[in-house]
Amino acid sequence: MGIDTVQVFSVSVKEIKPEELGFHWPLQVYGFVVARDNVDFRRRNVIFSRERNNCQTLTPEDSSLMLTGPSRAVVAVDSIIIEIDLKVKGSKESKDKVLSFLVIEHNSIFGLRAHGKLYQEIRCNKQSTTQVIFAQLENTVEATIDVKVADGSWTAFCPRFVARTKSFPDVDFVLFDPRGRGIVESDDDGMIQLSRSVVSVESNGELKLTAEACEHSSSRLIVSDTVVYTPKRVGTSRVGTSRGDLNLGFCRMEVCVFWSLLAAYY
Repeated sequence: MGIDTVQVFSVSVKEIKPEELGFHWPLQVYGFVVARDNVDFRRRNVIFSRERNNCQTLTPEDSSLMLTGPSRAVVAVDSIIIEIDLKVKGSKESKDKVLSFLVIEHNSIFGLRAHGKLYQEIRCNKQSTTQVIFAQLENTVEATIDVKVADGSWTAFCPRFVARTKSFPDVDFVLFDPRGRGIVESDDDGMIQLSRSVVSVESNGELKLTAEACEHSSSRLIVSDTVVYTPKRVGTSRVGTSRGDLNLGFCRMEVCVFWSLLAAYY
């Protein structure tokens, strides 16, 4: 038996207020987005984090943040807090400006009324409009995903890896964002450095992992492959695993999913 969790799909800056405060696209953005839950409210579960010397460039056409978390599932046993603190880099640090400084609270205790609903929280302040898309998933387990290149190479194509679950089959949870690196980076053992690797999955549902190859010069899809997993019911330690392959012809990858039950309180 699993517990409810919150899955954050995207965080985007939808609008800026250039006339009043001098903001202009493109924006060099840094800062953080974190979640807090009752498992360990004092610690930030980081969803996005960038230092000033490693800004992300946002444009009107591409204004979503490249998310890198959570490091563990966000547990929905009471209220969930999402904190957003984003700044725009100026010519020097004293000229940096606040872009978005927000706190979003999601009350998860309403049970079935929260399930199956995709939340699009849109918050405005005098600097910008920020959108957070997330969902509360019922009775979930935690999936930690490893992907390893077994044969071939990605160098000729732009990669993308996404996960989808039963409740939201058409909503992508991006595991590898090509905007960050453009090419697949792997260690000496061939393990791919995913942008995000922890996904909440309904225990009576399924996890679909898809690898997509696009042209470097455009977003045109060349080939894709999907592998489907059914969650394994395991104990409190990470002992359940599922394995499979993603084969794009020019590259074959071995996928390993580690399943864990979640505790409401540590």
